[in-house]
Amino acid sequence: MRRRPTEREAGFTLLEVLVAIVLFAIVVVAILAPLTGLFGMSQRSSQQSKATTAAQQVMEQIRGQWLVQANYDQICVSSALPYSATATVLNEDINGNSSGSATMNFSCGSNAVITPIPPLRRITVNIPASYTGTSTGTGSGAGVAAQLTVEVARP
Repeated sequence: MRRRPTEREAGFTLLEVLVAIVLFAIVVVAILAPLTGLFGMSQRSSQQSKATTAAQQVMEQIRGQWLVQANYDQICVSSALPYSATATVLNEDINGNSSGSATMNFSCGSNAVITPIPPLRRITVNIPASYTGTSTGTGSGAGVAAQLTVEVARP
């Protein structure tokens, strides 16, 4: 026969409750720590995607305007680049060897044409980290959220 527990024997002791709480806390921390890192990685990925899309849009704006041969020859686009982007232009020969740099002009029509006109131009578009609110550290890529380089042939 079983006897009924007395009031003193029923329930958990304070020590048992504290051990259970500590074990529960350890399990919660073990589960939540990777999740917070995952959320940060997702945010950085979203910012990188946003900057890359902006760089592609700037590049397409330049390439679209350079379909007009006079714009290609004058190294110009009709307006300033969006997203605080910067663009560098390198002239190249048909083999892809650099033959000097050129300056992008933000108005077309009155610019001097440099001769001989190179058959290829390498355009590098940089989107600053300030566009996405990030900082990429120091060094040659400091302050750049996205960089896109494309070679454009003379139309």
